[in-house]
Amino acid sequence: MQHLTKNPKLARIVADLTGDGHLQINKWRYLASFYSKNLEEINAVKQRFFELFGVKAKIYVDNSTSKKSPNSTKRYKLFIISKPVCEFLRKIGTPVGNKTNNSFIVPDWIFNGTSEIQSSYLRGLFDNEGSIHTTRGKKLRWRISFGMAKNSILLDSGINYFEQLRLMLSRFGVKSSPVRHFKLNTRKDGSLSRGLHIDIEKHSFRNFFKYVGFDHPIKQQRLIEALTLSTDGQAAKA
Repeated sequence: MQHLTKNPKLARIVADLTGDGHLQINKWRYLASFYSKNLEEINAVKQRFFELFGVKAKIYVDNSTSKKSPNSTKRYKLFIISKPVCEFLRKIGTPVGNKTNNSFIVPDWIFNGTSEIQSSYLRGLFDNEGSIHTTRGKKLRWRISFGMAKNSILLDSGINYFEQLRLMLSRFGVKSSPVRHFKLNTRKDGSLSRGLHIDIEKHSFRNFFKYVGFDHPIKQQRLIEALTLSTDGQAAKA
């Protein structure tokens, strides 16, 4: 399966599991999973696993609620149970277990891979953990933001990972802000979580659209909207 590291779809799977997915390897348990409220996104991940590995994932519907989210909407869970696939994903650098409590870097075959592989990885991360939004002051200000949580004792590791992402973005002419971090919450085990965050300003949106972009339809539509509006919120002149 090592030849698959030349395939951008594998980079996308690694990004999916680094974002809203999970790779669990514990004794007899070998499970890759992905969660989303968007069925189209779930089906896209399912198709990628089948095309690359020939494995059929199972999809479950989760209608559960909690005290924190009493009005939770329908969510989909995708499960892939395969020891060979999970072992391979671990071997090529996919984070295993709780990503907040574990150190990881961009796998070398992605970081030093082709532009297509790097782009696919970044697109997956921003589809999962990114957002595009506005703030309004004297002028309408657009930003693409990306954030993750990291245990405070692993803060340096998290910053190093974000610096790798910033360098990869810069290769596509996308400038991002310095990495910022802030207190999130105290976890049940008493450890402190910190949020790591970078922003991309509108002057880099065109290169982001051209070389990275979103597969998420709502985010991609907002990116297109941002590119067609001037700073005062009016339609930009052609």
